[in-house]
Amino acid sequence: MRSRYFAFAIILTSFFGFSQNDQDALRYSQTGVGGNARFIGMSGAFGALGGNLSCLSYNPAGIGIYRKGEINISPGINFNTVNSSYNGSGTKYFTPSLVFNGLGIGGSWQSHDNEDVRHSFGIALNQLQNFNSSISVNGRSQGSSIMQDLIGNAGTSTTAQLDPSYSKLAYSTYLLDQDTITKKYYGFIDPKADLAQSKTIVRSGKMNEFAIGYTYAYMDKLYLGASLGIQTVSYNHSSSYTEADDKDSLRIYRNASNQIKDTYSYPVYYYNNTDGTNLLGGFKSMTYDEIYKTTGRGFNLKLGAIYRVNEYLRIGANYQTPTVLNLTDTYSYSMTTSYDNGDNISSSYPENGGIYKYKIITPMRYGASIGFIYKKLLAIGIDYESLNYGHAFISSSEPAYFTDVNKTISTKYSSTSNLRAGAEVNIKGVFIRGGYAMYGSPFGNTFTGKFTRTSFSGGFGVKNKNWTFDLGIVKTMYNEDYYMFNSKYVNKTDLSISGTNFVATVGCKF
Repeated sequence: MRSRYFAFAIILTSFFGFSQNDQDALRYSQTGVGGNARFIGMSGAFGALGGNLSCLSYNPAGIGIYRKGEINISPGINFNTVNSSYNGSGTKYFTPSLVFNGLGIGGSWQSHDNEDVRHSFGIALNQLQNFNSSISVNGRSQGSSIMQDLIGNAGTSTTAQLDPSYSKLAYSTYLLDQDTITKKYYGFIDPKADLAQSKTIVRSGKMNEFAIGYTYAYMDKLYLGASLGIQTVSYNHSSSYTEADDKDSLRIYRNASNQIKDTYSYPVYYYNNTDGTNLLGGFKSMTYDEIYKTTGRGFNLKLGAIYRVNEYLRIGANYQTPTVLNLTDTYSYSMTTSYDNGDNISSSYPENGGIYKYKIITPMRYGASIGFIYKKLLAIGIDYESLNYGHAFISSSEPAYFTDVNKTISTKYSSTSNLRAGAEVNIKGVFIRGGYAMYGSPFGNTFTGKFTRTSFSGGFGVKNKNWTFDLGIVKTMYNEDYYMFNSKYVNKTDLSISGTNFVATVGCKF
């Protein structure tokens, strides 16, 4: 039972709770250095060099360099480390995982009608992204509380209109209430208290591409290729936010004269339990959990060309259409609030989980590349790529549902550049490789600044007449800003992210 004592509230506006947003569009628009061990050992700089099955996901003309057939498989292991800093408190989280970087088969044959023409065909499975990572944020509130966001989210809504995945859960667990006279909302967490805040996020999954490609080679000078990319998405997200009055500064009690007293900085309603005799007590802790899984697939088309200027120099160009991803989300939310008298009140939404279907269209990409080869001793490649993250788009069967989200995407994100460079040296049959890649920020920054990803790679390989064995390693580093809830009400968390991917590739030529 709720009994009114007196009320006071400050109305704020905000938005919280999971829904498809600009970050979903960004997540599936970004790629990194992925592919077999030789490919990642040179940071993927094969746009003009070619001769690698992973090229099917970048510049399909690259398989035209083949004169024989090849099949390879590429297992690996990934290590992801996230260092977080929030209000002066630092936390480190380490996540290892096994990965499958790729599988490929391809071949080349001479035209029966024209000796100047050669055909190549290839199939490759490349991992474009690995989502396995965990984040842990811990610190003191310093005047901020999720309660401010819950009140802002409630706004002027009636209790029936509250966001069922967020403020309605707080209302159902008595954390949020409404003055029946003023209709203003107030909460049982006082932001002025010194509170412990923490959030743990566990992510897993991958984005793979199955690419089928063909290349037409003329006089071993001009290579024209095309590939169909079939992408599959599997993304799991689980987050748990906790706020606790660990110093017991928020109390509601009866004094020696049986008068109701409290330690809040503003007036609150006092909750009674079902028999109406005992106070529910002051706030002790709350936990808000979000769980969702995204699955789906999409399609794109890639076109590419390589021109062999002479025996030392090659130039290349490539274009990728927007990828149309058909996605399905399954989701659930829950909140549990604990009070000083020992009561724990929980609520969840929806009752048996929810399902939502939608589409994300990622931006097109285009690039140019140059390759230098000196006999069979040295190969150097440099690839440039351009794309505009502001061109990503979300849609569903409800035409106007994502209007505001798409407006945010177009104004928040901008065009940027990606750069990959790599080299390979042949030292008496042992191939030593190194590379560098820069993936520009979706806000336009390149080379430096937050959200700009930098990768360094290396590796080696050996081969005989029919077999090849390669090892590759790529380390990717970047920094991001993160907010545990609405940025209007909480300080940012600085994230420093580092991922290391080891890949081994065994190949057979035929």
